[in-house]
Amino acid sequence: MNIEVFAHPVSFRRAPRAEAERLRTAGVDRVRLAYAYHSGRWLLTTSEPAAVVDFPAGRWFARHRAPGGEGGDPPLSLPVLGDEATAAAEELVTAGVAVTAWLVGLHQSPLAATRPELALRNAFGHPYRHALCPAQPDVVRYARTLVAETAGQPGVSGLELEAFGYLGWQHQSAHDKTGAALRPADRWLLSLCFCPACADRLSAAGVDGAEAAARTRAALLAQLADPRPAGALDEDAVTALGPDLHDTLLAVRAEVTTELVRAAAEASGGLPLSVRATDDRYACDGKSSGDLGALASAAGGLTVTNLAGDASALRRDLVAARRTGVPIVAGWNLGAAQTSDEEELAEAARQAREHGAGSLALYAYDLAPAPRLEWLRRLPRKSSGDDTATYDSHHDRQTEPAR
Repeated sequence: MNIEVFAHPVSFRRAPRAEAERLRTAGVDRVRLAYAYHSGRWLLTTSEPAAVVDFPAGRWFARHRAPGGEGGDPPLSLPVLGDEATAAAEELVTAGVAVTAWLVGLHQSPLAATRPELALRNAFGHPYRHALCPAQPDVVRYARTLVAETAGQPGVSGLELEAFGYLGWQHQSAHDKTGAALRPADRWLLSLCFCPACADRLSAAGVDGAEAAARTRAALLAQLADPRPAGALDEDAVTALGPDLHDTLLAVRAEVTTELVRAAAEASGGLPLSVRATDDRYACDGKSSGDLGALASAAGGLTVTNLAGDASALRRDLVAARRTGVPIVAGWNLGAAQTSDEEELAEAARQAREHGAGSLALYAYDLAPAPRLEWLRRLPRKSSGDDTATYDSHHDRQTEPAR
């Protein structure tokens, strides 16, 4: 099994060659490097220990794709924050470490805030400034352009798509506060989008979008006024919307998400592509959700992660992903709060391999304690009898000429 790490370009600002060598020495086969990312505030542990780094949302490469990519000026474009991803990729490849470009797609506050008509819009008509709506044609075009530009960057041999789908109401920024007792179903209801594009999709599916929004508002207002205890998420959601409307909403959202991922894959220039996905059809946390089989078919590969340290949840997604037959990457958090010791990491790797993952990708370089890099060197590697599909074999298949 290959060992990979997620990393941000800020970790390579000062000494990209030294950081690339450090990762190679630790036995890292591939880095999933953020080429487009949301805003953040990282406390670094390794490249510059104890440095607190604030950065806005944007993309970390300055070189555009050569002519022949998406035509015309895109309606949306992320600000260029620097070319650190390009510099890091060059040093990583030189050191013998492969690079996958990690793209955070629709979770982009500067775009959603400046173009609220393209943002998620809840049942009360409030736009969410942290998330674009995947049903909007201009948003799909933005996603295709971002993928096409990134695919043309030097050293990039794969693409990882995060936040390519519907995001949710919850967002850890701007000092979010609520005193209401929201159930899981209420958080999902607050995450439903009723923008004009989504209303059109619902109408095409035979649903009155105004009625769907009204039922959503009624359920939420009732919970705010008189909190009820939570039952099973699906049962509470069905009670709020009615079974027919509930099922149609889920089906439409799944279809929109799959179409977005398919459009992104078509713009990838033949590079192997993996979408961060989950089998949880109610998920709104940056993982594409809905029909896992359809997402696998559209993307060609799946990354299933649990960065909260929930091994059972990761295992459930791995079991579901394996049924799709595409290459799988398992993601786990190497941070001190999620992984207590080296034995727990070894168990996560064992579970990933047992359930068909070709790679274990660890989150994140320069956030986890630096001495834990040594743990990576001791993780078991692929044996001669292991027939698990790897990312590299996926790359060989995906780079065949299109038919």
